Amino acid sequence: MTLSLHWTAGLHHDGSTLYVSNPLPRLGESVTIRLRAPKNAPIRAVYLRTAPDGENKMTEMHIVQQDAQWALWAGELDVRMPHNPYRFKILTPEGAYFYTGLGASRADGPDYYDFKLLADYSAPLWLADSVFYQIFPDRFHNGDPANYVQEGLWVRDGVGTQRRPWGAPLLPWKDARNRDYYGGDLPGIAQKVDYLRDLGVNALYLTPIFVARSNHRYDIGDFNHVDPILGGDEALAGLRATLDSAQMRLVLDVTLNHCGWHHPWFRAAQQDPHAPSAEYFTFHKHPDNYEAWLGVKSLVKLNYRSQKLREAIYRAPDSVLRRWLQAPYRIDGWRLDVANMQGRQGAIQLGHKMGRELRRAVKGDNPQAYILGEHFYDGTPHLQGGELDATMNYAGFTIPLWRWLNGQDQGISWAQPAAHGDPVLYPGEALAEQWTRYRAGVPWVIARQQFNLLGSHDTARILTHCGGDKALAKLAVVLLMTYVGVPCVYYGDEIGMEGATDPYCRLCMEWDENKWDKDLRGHYQKLIALRKTASALVEGGFQQLFAADGLIVYQRQSAKQRLIVIGCRSAQEALSVPVWHSGVRDGATLVDVLSGAAFTIAGGVLHLPALDKGAALLLAES
Repeated sequence: MTLSLHWTAGLHHDGSTLYVSNPLPRLGESVTIRLRAPKNAPIRAVYLRTAPDGENKMTEMHIVQQDAQWALWAGELDVRMPHNPYRFKILTPEGAYFYTGLGASRADGPDYYDFKLLADYSAPLWLADSVFYQIFPDRFHNGDPANYVQEGLWVRDGVGTQRRPWGAPLLPWKDARNRDYYGGDLPGIAQKVDYLRDLGVNALYLTPIFVARSNHRYDIGDFNHVDPILGGDEALAGLRATLDSAQMRLVLDVTLNHCGWHHPWFRAAQQDPHAPSAEYFTFHKHPDNYEAWLGVKSLVKLNYRSQKLREAIYRAPDSVLRRWLQAPYRIDGWRLDVANMQGRQGAIQLGHKMGRELRRAVKGDNPQAYILGEHFYDGTPHLQGGELDATMNYAGFTIPLWRWLNGQDQGISWAQPAAHGDPVLYPGEALAEQWTRYRAGVPWVIARQQFNLLGSHDTARILTHCGGDKALAKLAVVLLMTYVGVPCVYYGDEIGMEGATDPYCRLCMEWDENKWDKDLRGHYQKLIALRKTASALVEGGFQQLFAADGLIVYQRQSAKQRLIVIGCRSAQEALSVPVWHSGVRDGATLVDVLSGAAFTIAGGVLHLPALDKGAALLLAES
């Protein structure tokens, strides 16, 4: 089977240095913007369309480089605004085409999908070659038994804290209520840094570690101290020192949307409606009818109409977000829990204002700090340069991938089970389209920072999601490590741990190597190493090449490398895939990083033999 494409498929631009002379310009600079087009395309003229101060501007572009196959058009963009959208208008005998982040179209659409260039943007440059590892601290490793929680240390609704043996089965929910502890702590993480280095990851994301009354610690009772059960403040300082020696980064998790019912702020407000902290909350009827996260009374909603609350959370030098950026902790960033909801409460809609303010505060102390928001949905309004550096890219990467792999929105069904899940598999075209739309909605520098994951403490593990099909899970790992953005591995996925949604995705890390899937772990190691060292992945652009029902093909390219990624959800018959639009030359030989097989391009086509379920990574040095 052979497929053909219209000449407009050969048009390409992305935000990488191949096409943008300076992806991180300052205000007032001029940046050269380039567009690749087929040499024989019926193009009469190309214009770069910008909108300085909201007014339409057309800048004529000119061919600056060409050969027998390709022409490279270039034009200048004057960086006048913090956020600079642009698109291309291409004139041909058959009419005009408009080229945006969605591709070429005869229709001139809204600015939403324009390419976007940010000015004076503080990008965490260290993310370029980072691979994260997410840890749920109570379930990773017990490094100091002296920290182990006492039985019955506190009791609520008749259920108190419980000490569980490492690896013991989870208790039924009615008997546990998130008060079952297995003893994992920060010294335990520090003791396993050599394991993490051997795996290849170089950044850690820890779910909350502050004083709380649950094993997940999203009910924070003291933002200013690490839970003694995890080792306390000294243990965090010690972990920071250990990670420094290993050249690893550290991002912590915090809830700015709510605090725990036992927080002194809330207890004081309940006892006295005129207490200084009473304005931090919304009481519908004092003292027990108050606003809570999704009605969960143990998670008390914070009201950011309060200027004093903003001072305490992010404005003051010793505020929550700023104090942990300082020595001896020096964390490298924050993951903001339920970032889509913070500062928002009915008629009170302060989310964007709060996002801008906290960004100024955090970046003022450390311009390289990573501000990551949890968001299961469309976070693009928060990703335009003035608020978040990234979201957990569920909507733009993970969920469409889940749907393509097995047709389920598995992992987010606990809140509204009837609304999630689709028994029909996503075709490859839908996967490519959803990825494209979310990528096109944000500036390229933001797309490179998006936090990509296959699962987390809130979702089913990837191997469980794939029904135990290791080949399918290995395919998912390939896509995770080669897609645009920052990949994250959830603890234990690399050794084949399984688990359905919360709490079964939070089982104890398995440290008995005899129970590891070492082949799977080796697969992770190989892909992690590639992600950190291949220039096509560290700094390269992205081009979607082909998508069909069970097949996805895309390219990552830098000045030094070209990597064509082929993902097969199921076995595929022999297929001839057009790749001329990638810019690859006839006669070029690409070698599969995974199998060692070689492929030669002929007539602009990649001839694929019958393929098994899995992936191929075709690499060529420029």
